[in-house]
Amino acid sequence: MRWPAASGLAILAILAAAGGCATKAASSNEETVGMQKSSSRIPAPNVPPVHDAGVRYEQVKNGFLAGFGQMGGYLAAYNEADGALLWTLKVYDNARDPQREGDVQDVFFKSMALRDDGSLLIENERGARFTVDPKARTSSPAP
Repeated sequence: MRWPAASGLAILAILAAAGGCATKAASSNEETVGMQKSSSRIPAPNVPPVHDAGVRYEQVKNGFLAGFGQMGGYLAAYNEADGALLWTLKVYDNARDPQREGDVQDVFFKSMALRDDGSLLIENERGARFTVDPKARTSSPAP
């Protein structure tokens, strides 16, 4: 019996939704180590890096994979000339409740902007704002 093409696509969609599609491969190690996907968690916002005085500042997208104690809330500074990691900073705490699904509790950056004084203003997905002083490598709540 020959199946219509639409039926094959429907079967693949059902298998993929159930997590049983054999053709689906992890696109990176990030997806398989410490970052379990869930239908409950929308994707983290795409926050572009900020560049200043030869340094690139960007969100650490998988804190667990990087060896930190939480998934989001970390800032990394890189030397733009050679890409070397200069330092990392925990911008905010994000404690998880072990009784709830982990990934729905993760909180990532929503936006990041360079201020005139050289500090960074970071807002997370919950609307909390933080000022990061790159010279002192400190983070504090912002109004």
